[in-house]
Amino acid sequence: MEQLFLEFAQQAKATISAHIASILHENQLMFSRISGTGAWLASEMEDFADSGKMLRGSLAILGAQLLGVQNQKHSISLAAGLELLQAGLLVHDDIMDHDEKRRGKPTFHIRIRNKIQQTDTGLSAPLASQLAEAQSICAGDLFFFLAWQELAYLPQRVSVTVAQEHAKVTLAQMQDVALGYVEGFPDISSVIEMYRHKTARYTVALPLMAGALLLDNCTSEVLKSLERLGESLGIVFQLQDDRLGLFGDETAIGKPVGSDLKEGKKTPYILALIPQLSESEMKRFNSIFRAQALEPSELEWIRSLIVSRGVDAKIRSLIDNQIELARKALADLGQFEAVSEETMILLADFIDYSLSRER
Repeated sequence: MEQLFLEFAQQAKATISAHIASILHENQLMFSRISGTGAWLASEMEDFADSGKMLRGSLAILGAQLLGVQNQKHSISLAAGLELLQAGLLVHDDIMDHDEKRRGKPTFHIRIRNKIQQTDTGLSAPLASQLAEAQSICAGDLFFFLAWQELAYLPQRVSVTVAQEHAKVTLAQMQDVALGYVEGFPDISSVIEMYRHKTARYTVALPLMAGALLLDNCTSEVLKSLERLGESLGIVFQLQDDRLGLFGDETAIGKPVGSDLKEGKKTPYILALIPQLSESEMKRFNSIFRAQALEPSELEWIRSLIVSRGVDAKIRSLIDNQIELARKALADLGQFEAVSEETMILLADFIDYSLSRER
């Protein structure tokens, strides 16, 4: 049934991609005047932004259709702005996590490193990596500023909401990074709460709410229903990401399976597993967690424990609870007369998609 949402999202992505391409094309002259690799940089930024599903942009357009689109140019600018912000966050996130692959392609700092090594062979590999990371931070900032160029066209209530939610994302990201460095393991509820701001709100709730805020007839009651719907589905989205990071297909998810283990990510799957381990199992787990290399047999051992000790079933129960909350929020949203029936169908399909996605 989620096919309806996927078709909508594919059409929305084509529109958003074309607009982002036009933004980067318009700014290519500025890039080239200032930087000798400006044209290359604009091309790589376009490819990087375009390689994702553009879920946030699609949901922003869906939110704008909720009560009847009044200004389609505004909804496209919002969608493109959110996707450019997302691209910048991912550039920075990949540097922090030392990832080398994103969406099946090199991460941005690896792209720049490869470019440096091709054109400046006099630099040592460590210096090339340092330079690439520094320049990638700047590229992430470029994504942000191009995003705000788009968001400046929108009503103030929309751009203020986007700014506030991204401030929360940044604070939650600081929490998430710190969790990877401190000793010990937090409780699952505190991680779910961190997910609420790091992923849930800005992945689903924000795009839907910001899209609806483009409309003059958007009420606080409608926004509250969208907020509850978005938070629940956003938590599901992150929990599904955690599962795919362990059980997914590398070709589908675009990054190595097990990378969260190598990076020491304290996901709910890991937090639920730890109390189930014996002393000898914990010793083996510690040799795997944050290891430089991860053998297939070690990943398989972790997977088998997650299934046999009931961890997978426990997290699935958490997901089912959030899905139930999302369906309740959607039912509440359907009580408002102004809400488009077509949009309600697409949101129902999106719930199904969130529950079953494999990438």
